[in-house]
Amino acid sequence: MAIGTITALPASPSRLGDPDNFVTESLAFLDAQAGFATECTSIANYLNAAKFDPYNWGDLGPISGSSPVSITNFIASAPTNPPLSGSQLADAIDDMLATFNPFINDANTVCAWMDGEIDPDHPTIIDPARPVMPIVNPSPLRNDGQVAFESKALAFYGSANTFSIALQNMANYVAGFSSGYEDWDGIDTIYTETDDWGFIDE
Repeated sequence: MAIGTITALPASPSRLGDPDNFVTESLAFLDAQAGFATECTSIANYLNAAKFDPYNWGDLGPISGSSPVSITNFIASAPTNPPLSGSQLADAIDDMLATFNPFINDANTVCAWMDGEIDPDHPTIIDPARPVMPIVNPSPLRNDGQVAFESKALAFYGSANTFSIALQNMANYVAGFSSGYEDWDGIDTIYTETDDWGFIDE
C-alpha cells in the first residue's frame, strides 16, 4: 500500500480578485475540502504506522538538515490573529485559500519520495524523536449552522496548516533516519601496537 496522494482542489475562490465567480467557486472549493481532510488524515495515519530501514547504506552521505525533496509552499494560517474585518479579512482569506494547491503539489512529491523509503518488512523501531503526523479536522459543510460552520472552519484551516508543516518535519526525519549517516568526527586517533626492542640481547 502506497502512502497515497492528495487530490488537487478546484480553483480557489477570491472575493476580491474574482467576485463574479466567487459564490460558484466557493461552493466547489468547500465541497472538495472534505476529501482533502480525508486524504490528509489517511496519509498521517499511514506515516505514523510506517517502518523505515535505518541500514540503507546506499544513501550514505552527510545530511544537511532537510529531506532530498522539500515542501516550499505551506498552507497559510487562518486569519484570526489579529482580528481582521472588511476587505482586509476578505483579502487574507483569499490568500490563505490560494496556498492549498501549491502545497498539494509539494506534498505529493514529498510523499512519493518517502514512499520509496518505507520498508514494510523491517522490525518496528521505537524512536522518541520520531515526529507524529497530525490529522486534518473535518471540513465545515454547506448545511452547518453559522456557529458550527465558523468553529469547524477554524479547526479545519488550523489543522491543515499544522499538517503541512508536520509533513516536512516527517520528511526531514525520514531523510536522516534512512540515510545511514554516521558522524565520524568523534573518532580518536588510533595508535598501532609497537614492540619494544630495547630488551633484546645481542
